[in-house]
Amino acid sequence: MNSIGLAILFGVAWVGHACLWISLLNHLYGRPISKRFLKSWRHFTGIWILAFPAILFFERDVWELYFFAILVLGGVVFPFITVRRYFCLPPYSMLGAQTRTLDFWPELGAKLLGDGKWRHIARLPFNGIFRLDFTQMELAVPKLSAAWDGLSILLLSDWHFCGTPSEAYFQRVIEEIEKHPMADIIALAGDYLDTDAHRKWIVPLLGRLKAREGKFAILGNHDVKYEPDRLRAELTEAGYTIVSNSAMIATIRGVEAVVVGHEGPWFRPAPDLSDVPRDRFRLCISHTPDNFYWGQANGINLILCGHVHGGQIRLPIIGSIFVPSRYGRRFDMGTFDENGTQMVVGRGLSGKEALRIRCNPQVIRIVLRNNESGV
Repeated sequence: MNSIGLAILFGVAWVGHACLWISLLNHLYGRPISKRFLKSWRHFTGIWILAFPAILFFERDVWELYFFAILVLGGVVFPFITVRRYFCLPPYSMLGAQTRTLDFWPELGAKLLGDGKWRHIARLPFNGIFRLDFTQMELAVPKLSAAWDGLSILLLSDWHFCGTPSEAYFQRVIEEIEKHPMADIIALAGDYLDTDAHRKWIVPLLGRLKAREGKFAILGNHDVKYEPDRLRAELTEAGYTIVSNSAMIATIRGVEAVVVGHEGPWFRPAPDLSDVPRDRFRLCISHTPDNFYWGQANGINLILCGHVHGGQIRLPIIGSIFVPSRYGRRFDMGTFDENGTQMVVGRGLSGKEALRIRCNPQVIRIVLRNNESGV
């Protein structure tokens, strides 16, 4: 084999090596493991991927089987999955979606930077941290009550108050929401804090949001170390009903429904639905999309999630790389429909690190349609 062929072979193997270790990293980040360990493991993963040329030629006999495996992964599995994802169509239940992108930088400029630890990277070229996607979608839902046809749900997740983006950014996001008709339901899917100093934003900002029928909230994995009970009390003060790892009967447009909160695997135990009526519509707010199969097993009709931020960095064609999920990139963003359970995964409003490449923050407004009226 000539030198060009060897270089291509080596490059494909390096891609497979990276895929394998990033997949493991994604899986671990979907588990309730200490952040100290995960941070160390992330650094190790980066070094291990970059060190591929050195480790490959150390004790070659030991690596022959490994080399073959990563060659298949990089040359067959990864391209196949990437192409399939790229050409994957939205589920039939998705009747339509429109996204309007708002760039707040020309309007507010440096006021958006705030005082966060990562404020300097917010200025990097191509960083979309201050470009908000406002997405409105219509979703056909089987067995939806006629009274719920046209019901609107505002899905907001991953606020990550840490100083950057600044309070001015979130005020501007809420102002944009207020320009639209009031939603029937607001669903907050967790991750509010990344510093204790910015918890003072919670009540004045989140309390501004209004809904006709109800405001519901759960916590996320970043909220674990910021006095969760105090945080729940602050959300209650802001007008939200807390459905943390529990289920409740709520009357919405005169129809009883089951509203479920799922904060697992970081908060336990998982919601127990054994005593909940089976004939009610089941709406679940889950911080992570990893609970999709739990939702199927428990007869959930619609799951609303955040957590994975769409990967935050999305490459052309390939899409997301690092996604903190046990299922890797499978549920990184968008809509999913399987075995009677539908799920919408939003990209969230912010992140601990102020970096978004080809993956803008997102507000999602979902309008439910009865199957007869939409399909």
